[in-house]
Amino acid sequence: MGNSLLGIGLVGKSLSDLERKILSEHSPYAVVLFGRNIQDVVQLKQLIAEVKAISKRSPLFMVDEEGGRVDRLRHIVPGLPSAEAFGEGDRSAEMAEWSGKVIGMALRYFDIESNLAPVVDVRGEQSPKGLERRTFGDTVEGVIELAGAFMRGLHGTGTASMPKHFPGIGTGSADPHYGATVIDISLDELQRRDLIPFTSLGAEAGAIMIGHGTYPQFDEAGLPASLSYKVTTHLLRDIAKFDGLAVSDDMEMHAVSDLGSYEWIGERALMAGNDVILFCSHIERIPDLQRFLRKRIDEDPAVRARFDDACARGERYREHCNRLRAQAGPPPRHFDDVMEECIRFVDAFRQTRHHEQVVPDIDRRINNRTPGTGRSGREEWT
Repeated sequence: MGNSLLGIGLVGKSLSDLERKILSEHSPYAVVLFGRNIQDVVQLKQLIAEVKAISKRSPLFMVDEEGGRVDRLRHIVPGLPSAEAFGEGDRSAEMAEWSGKVIGMALRYFDIESNLAPVVDVRGEQSPKGLERRTFGDTVEGVIELAGAFMRGLHGTGTASMPKHFPGIGTGSADPHYGATVIDISLDELQRRDLIPFTSLGAEAGAIMIGHGTYPQFDEAGLPASLSYKVTTHLLRDIAKFDGLAVSDDMEMHAVSDLGSYEWIGERALMAGNDVILFCSHIERIPDLQRFLRKRIDEDPAVRARFDDACARGERYREHCNRLRAQAGPPPRHFDDVMEECIRFVDAFRQTRHHEQVVPDIDRRINNRTPGTGRSGREEWT
């Protein structure tokens, strides 16, 4: 079942006939949600419920919900601060954990199992393009403290987490959405700095997302980490000692998609060591990719062995998500409960900010609140 390796994206806010066919006949391991899939509370709830109802096996739902500039729920739960904002005020760890709690409550309400967060990249002298204000700090200790607090906030609501972008792109040269990002440091330097948040938080998270950075000082030049055995198996498993789920970043980012066909990328990513491989934009290509992976699994014992290993880790992560939910208890009954918690958090967070600090990601208009819709009256200007 090559489909069990894949995480896919949906085209819009409701399912097409092709999407229903793919989900019902060859259910993926995961469905990743984006802003294009989200309109309002009722629509999102119905979309997720339909996907789970028609799938042969219910996929895990995942979403990038960091706050700040990567905020898929911005029109439903507006105004959540960026990761960088927590280090700019008082009670940083408390606020980071509370932010995780608010986000986790919202995702539980919608029946989304896993948040593709936190970013645990350690920021260099300045943030690389694509990471602006998404990192928790420029020290290993600060990132571990604040990202760990954010994770615990998520987990306490029954929502799983996924630290990213292994093995660290905090000193990268560019945005991997649009091309290669080069992290020009030695393996020793990486182990002394960038790798430490993953080794500290990975076991608690149960899953790690593999980034698309390239590391020419110790790996093949131009080869993204997500396609590299040296990074995704040797560094992740042998050096970092992580035994949880390895999930690739989206393979349709140009840092990877420009290198070859979906079929070549899919097999290369699997054999590099990824357990779940994300293809989030062109769902019409998924059936052919599924058939190709199924054929390779059937005909090549090495691919079969790697696939079996990936499936076992996938099952363990499902169990991890179920345990978090069981420990947390039931989700919020009403979305108003989520919004009331969000309002309390945003008000408390604003009071921790230093008055001289001017950061636009908490500027918001004050309007009337419409109960039950997710519009809190705290809208971002941008």
